[in-house]
Amino acid sequence: MGKKDILLNDFMSNPHIFADLINGCCFHGKRVIRPEELLPLDSVQPTKSNQGVYSKQLRDIKKLLFCRAPAAILAVENQEHRDFRMPVRCMRYDADEYGRQIKAIMAEHKAEKGTSCFAETDFLLPVLSLVIYYGKEEWTHPENIHDMLDFSRIPGPLRHEIPDYPIRIFSVRKDIDIDLFCTELREVMGILQRVDDKNAMKQFFYENRDAFSNMTESGFEVIITCTNSRKLRKYMSDNLEGGIVDMCKAFDEWMDDCREEGIKKGESRFALLIQKLAEENRMSEILRAAENAALRKRLYKKYGL
Repeated sequence: MGKKDILLNDFMSNPHIFADLINGCCFHGKRVIRPEELLPLDSVQPTKSNQGVYSKQLRDIKKLLFCRAPAAILAVENQEHRDFRMPVRCMRYDADEYGRQIKAIMAEHKAEKGTSCFAETDFLLPVLSLVIYYGKEEWTHPENIHDMLDFSRIPGPLRHEIPDYPIRIFSVRKDIDIDLFCTELREVMGILQRVDDKNAMKQFFYENRDAFSNMTESGFEVIITCTNSRKLRKYMSDNLEGGIVDMCKAFDEWMDDCREEGIKKGESRFALLIQKLAEENRMSEILRAAENAALRKRLYKKYGL
């Protein structure tokens, strides 16, 4: 598990963030899941290999929805990279969870009645698993088990008889409407959507200054890691107070440094270009290059600068 996944898991484990995520992704922002109804569950669950060997697998986040009684299991898998096994992974995660419940019910019958069984009147808690994909490459498939199967040699009607297993996958960059969120998940997801475009990220910061001035340390950690900025981390330590970070102040300082670095890099690049032109005795082009950005761009490309 990578550092980004670990920090996202910690951030999204907060019941307010987790409920906001489910509501925004599944219910168009309607407050169907409430944070006070979410209880933490051990994310480690047993599994069995093809060779019959039992082991443990770690789910990213798993919560119990408790509405006056246990109601459902809600789980989230955070993915930075495309995984073409994902439908099978999710199907197995869910099947293992249902298997765990069956064993618990059978053990309860054994303790109460002396007989281990799963009765007709026994029911399992439903399991919902979401995949949150925040990678760069578009996730076009697979989105279900059928996407992974080779149907080319079977009769057409047979395909419809083979059970499918769709997954609930949400691409942060394509599928998620951040305005459906009501916690700082909105700001974190907004940055993840713009992480490759510094200008768009800058504009998003300034349009949401009030929200960014009261970021939690956990949310800020996710942003720092996803922007891969050591300077933002330094600014966080300088501006952390009571678990809250004034990210606007940190970001302003960071952008000032970025601008200064950009100026220095630009000056160094132009100096190298002048040197190249002087070596070729193209003195008249030096002044033209200084005044003409399009010409500079062509010359940078020509000289590999």
